[in-house]
Amino acid sequence: MRPIPHESTASYLDRLAHAYRTTTAHLLDGLGITLTHPRSSRGGAGTAELRLDTAAQQRLAVFARTPLRDLGRALPHLADDRTRPLSHHTGTSARSAAAPDAPPSPAGAWQLLEPGEQPVLACPACTLRHTRGATSRAHIHPPAHQALCPRHRHWSLDADNHLTTAALPELRQAQRDHQYLLRHPDAANATSWAMAITTRWYDQQSVLATRWQHRLQRLADTNPHATPAGKSWALHARSLVTYPETIVLARALATARLPRQARQGTAPAPHPAITAFCRHTAHRLGIARLTPPPRDLLWTWIHHTPTTD
Repeated sequence: MRPIPHESTASYLDRLAHAYRTTTAHLLDGLGITLTHPRSSRGGAGTAELRLDTAAQQRLAVFARTPLRDLGRALPHLADDRTRPLSHHTGTSARSAAAPDAPPSPAGAWQLLEPGEQPVLACPACTLRHTRGATSRAHIHPPAHQALCPRHRHWSLDADNHLTTAALPELRQAQRDHQYLLRHPDAANATSWAMAITTRWYDQQSVLATRWQHRLQRLADTNPHATPAGKSWALHARSLVTYPETIVLARALATARLPRQARQGTAPAPHPAITAFCRHTAHRLGIARLTPPPRDLLWTWIHHTPTTD
């Protein structure tokens, strides 16, 4: 059984166990992989990840008839560095009881993930095709530039909810721009800053509030099935709604060239380079003007983030 690209280890083992009509715990036990604690205390595949040490990874690869390198490429958390101490904690006693020089026993452990690290629901249509109709549910850790399924316009919000974005064609162009942005050496830093800036703008209902409200309404109208548990639509779909402007701003930040004296200037009037940058960024965002106040994160970026002179 082939893993889905970027699939979580827990999700893949769930599907593998289901194919053999057993549970993940029984499958691992049959493979001789020792778990440090029961899964029930750590949540499901959407909120927890299964950590396997090197010996357990190799045993899983043999069972799945897949080279470990290929398996690790498809399962991004399989070779997590945090799995290295597992053999020390779970295999020491077994090794000393058998033979002092015996290799460590394969071991695994469930790890509860923080909200920002949790996998999301994969595109159901793509999952059905990949599994040949066996299931439409799998959890993945997609790269940020692959949050949108281009074929089915599916956007994964979290481990349980997905949205159709047919009413938001601008997301597809934003994804293309995001992929193009990755060629820039400062892409990761610029995207992090842009995400923080647009999130602040969104929460404060400033700069692009009207556009985002209209986008949010279109999204809600075309997804009547989605009922965010314990969250409002405005909070639940924030990253999706702001995504196009986040990427536009990230590209502007990554390509900005502000001289040092402009960033460190204290004159009452903005430096001409800053004025030009704000005017150009406003044009990219499709707004009349952009004048960030001193408490705005964009102002902080302008005055405190080094760029090439």
